Amino acid sequence: MLSNFELSISYVADDARHTTVSLDDMTVVEERTPGRLQIYIEPLKPISNVNCRLNMTYNFCDDDRVFCNGYQSWTDSREFCKDDVMKSITCRFKMMKGNNRAYGDYHFVDYSHKKGVFHAFSYAYIRSEDDYRLLGSLSEKEGYTIFEFDMNKNTIQVRKDLEGVTLTKRTKIFDICHYKGSYDTVFDSYFYTMHVKPRTTQKIRGYTSWYNYYQNINEEIILRDLNAFADANTAMEVFQIDDGYEPFVGDWLEPDAAKFPNGLKPIVDAIHSKGYKAGLWLAPFGAQAVSKLAAEHPDWFVKDKRGKPLYAGSNWGGFYTLDIYNEEARAYIKKVFDTVLNEWGFDLVKLDFLYQAGATPRQNKSRGTLMCEAIDFLRECVGENKEILACGAPQFPCFGKVEYMRIGSDMKLDWSTKGKDNRFIIREFPCTINAIHNAIYRRHLSGRAFLNDPDVFLLRDYNIQMSFEQEELIAKILKMCGDVLFTSDDISKYNQQQKDLFDYMMNKESIRIRKVTQNGKIILINYFDENDVEKHIAFNVENGQIL
Repeated sequence: MLSNFELSISYVADDARHTTVSLDDMTVVEERTPGRLQIYIEPLKPISNVNCRLNMTYNFCDDDRVFCNGYQSWTDSREFCKDDVMKSITCRFKMMKGNNRAYGDYHFVDYSHKKGVFHAFSYAYIRSEDDYRLLGSLSEKEGYTIFEFDMNKNTIQVRKDLEGVTLTKRTKIFDICHYKGSYDTVFDSYFYTMHVKPRTTQKIRGYTSWYNYYQNINEEIILRDLNAFADANTAMEVFQIDDGYEPFVGDWLEPDAAKFPNGLKPIVDAIHSKGYKAGLWLAPFGAQAVSKLAAEHPDWFVKDKRGKPLYAGSNWGGFYTLDIYNEEARAYIKKVFDTVLNEWGFDLVKLDFLYQAGATPRQNKSRGTLMCEAIDFLRECVGENKEILACGAPQFPCFGKVEYMRIGSDMKLDWSTKGKDNRFIIREFPCTINAIHNAIYRRHLSGRAFLNDPDVFLLRDYNIQMSFEQEELIAKILKMCGDVLFTSDDISKYNQQQKDLFDYMMNKESIRIRKVTQNGKIILINYFDENDVEKHIAFNVENGQIL
C-alpha cells in the first residue's frame, strides 16, 4: 500500500514559491521498506511554508468503514462510512468570546462538509468486514501527520503540519507504517514498532467531584463524600478533587479561602487516612484572563500578533496559555507541581486543557513539536513516582508518557443531542454520545499506549436527566472499554439496585470485546464477560435504548 504513495512538495525559498523540488534548494531522500515509508528533506538553504503531501488512489467499497482518530482527547473519534459527514465548528460558536478554534483543528484543517470526506490525526484504519488496514505515523515530533480520505473520489492523502516552521537542517518529514490483519494484530504491530509501552498496568477506580458539583465544591462537600466512600468500604483507589478549589484558574498555590479555609493538605491527609490515593485537577498551562497570575505576569503568556495574551478558549470567561519557553513561566509551573505533589502530598494529578500548549506554532516549532515537548516537560515536573491522568490533549504525544489518558469528551448529564446549549456546535463539546463513541473506538489504546479513562459513570437519580437503564448502559460500556472508572455520586444516597451496580463497576474482572459493528445509530458489541462467556449488547447510540 505504501509503495503506491507519490510525494508532492511546495515551499518558499528565496522569497519565491516553488511547486516542484529544485535541487538547488533541497534534496529529498525516500526510504521504502515493507510496511514502512520514511521521507527526509535536507535543505540547502532555508525553506518555509512547506507543504508536503503523499497522494494515492484507493478503491473504497460501499461497506468500508474508516476510523478517524480526532485531534485531541475530546474530539469525536469513530468509524465513518460513505454517507457520514464530519462536522466542523459553527458560525455561532465562532462569535463567542475567546479563541474557540483552538479547542480543535478548525484553524489549520479544511472541512469539506461533504459526505465521505474525513481526516484523522496520527493514525487511522480502513475496515472491510473483519479486515483492517492501519496507516500510522511513527513520529509526530516534527509535526502532526494528517490522513485525509475521500471515499467518493477514492483517494488518500497524507500531509505534515509544518505551519510556522522554516527548515534549515535535515528533517524526517514522514515516517509512515502500514499493517493489515485483525484488529488486535494491526494495533499490536503498530505499538511494537514504535517501542511504546504503557507506564502502568494498574487499573484504578475512584471518585471525582466534577460531575455532581462542578466548580461548586468546598471542604464540607469533599469530606462528606470521602466519608461516604470510606463508610461503604468500597474497593476504590483514588479520591480526586476536581476544578473549583482555586480562586481563579492559574492561581493554584492559594486555594479559595472561603471554600477551603484550612487549605488542601489536611484534606489530602484525610484521603490518605482512608487508604486512598489523593488526586487533584489542574490546567497547568492555563490562566483565566481575570486571574492574579495574568494580571501580575502578562509577559509569561503566548501572544497574538498584536502582542496581547492569546486566548486558548472561552471556558471561565476566556483563558490564556503560559509559554513554557519563558523561563519564569516554566519555573512557576515547576513550583506548582512541587507544592501540589511534595508539600500538599497529592499522588495523582489530572492535567487538563493540555492541547493549548501546542495550539499556536511559534519559535520555529510546529504544533506537534510543541505538544511533544510540553508533555515531556510535564513528565519532568511530575517525576517518576507520581502519576498523570492527561486530558484535553492530542493522543500521540502522550503515548508511553502518562499513566492514564482521557480518550473522549466529557459526559453530559443527559443523552439529548438537542437543547439550548447547542452542544454540537463544536466536536470537542461535552456530549454523552461522543463520549460513548470514543470509549468504544479508541479502546485499542488501553494497555498499549496508557490506560484509558473513558470518563465517569453516574448511577444517581437526582441532578441528572437519564433513566437508570441509560446509566446502566453507559456504566457497562465504560467497564468494557476503559481501565479508569470514576464516579461523582454521593453513594450514601444509593438504593440497593444502585449499590449492586456500583459494586460491579468497582471490581476489576476483565471484559473483553470481540467485535464491534455499527449500522447507522445501532451499535452491536460482542464480548466475553468475566466468566469467559460470549455475550452481546445492541443499543441505539442516539437515545440510549437497549435493543
